[in-house]
Amino acid sequence: MMPTNPGAPGAGPAATPAPLHDIAGPIWFFPYPVWMAIAAGVLLVAILVLIGWLIARRKPRSASLRERALKALGELRVQIPNARSYEFGVRVSDVLRGYIRDQRGLDAVNRTSIEFLETLRANDRFTDNEKAALSDFLTHVDLLKYARQNADAGQMNSLVDTAERVVKSEAPKPEEARA
Repeated sequence: MMPTNPGAPGAGPAATPAPLHDIAGPIWFFPYPVWMAIAAGVLLVAILVLIGWLIARRKPRSASLRERALKALGELRVQIPNARSYEFGVRVSDVLRGYIRDQRGLDAVNRTSIEFLETLRANDRFTDNEKAALSDFLTHVDLLKYARQNADAGQMNSLVDTAERVVKSEAPKPEEARA
């Protein structure tokens, strides 16, 4: 007998080849559907555009005339212990007169106290209590500025209190404006 050649015809049974399987497509590894990813991207872009628009549109908030006047009066109040009467009288008068000019439209800066009070008398923008308080305030400030009278801390605080009330549109009592 002859040795058998496995690959030769007529030789014994041949080995069975391994079965061929179909080629599989790519495996999807993103955990969300495509439409969700696109929607999230569009939403993110819309939010970023909105934030940019809000930032560009936002203007820095400037302090109102009232806030600036109250801040200046607060700074004056802090300086009262070391303040000299004349300089204090000039500064507190300037703050209140500037506020009245800018907020209420009356030229209180370029007029003497008497001229301003005459204008004030015919003006309806101030109550009678405010007019009386302003009259007492200006009289006392003029004594500090022009007569060079001295004022103690209590008198200076009283002037700042009166000025703050006028700025806040609270009508102070005339006797409170006196120092």
